[in-house]
Amino acid sequence: MANGVEVIKQAIARDFGSVRIDEGHNFDTKGTILRFTSEGRTFAVEVSYEFDADYASGQVRIDLHQLGAVLRASNNGRADVTRSGINLRPAA
Repeated sequence: MANGVEVIKQAIARDFGSVRIDEGHNFDTKGTILRFTSEGRTFAVEVSYEFDADYASGQVRIDLHQLGAVLRASNNGRADVTRSGINLRPAA
């Protein structure tokens, strides 16, 4: 089974089509940041370390079909994916 970051990349591809995803790291939270451009906007998804590490265990039960809608609805195109769900990320 895939790790959490790979599953999020698959969800992005499903919701936004073939896009180039740039991967970075948040050294403070140990999360992985996935950035991509689609529909004339730049989007960023931070995948928590816990989501990534625990996804393969089958214990993480969130509906990833919401990811595209959440990103499109956000003012800044940013969201966090954690073990507890998908959340809009406030503007920095």
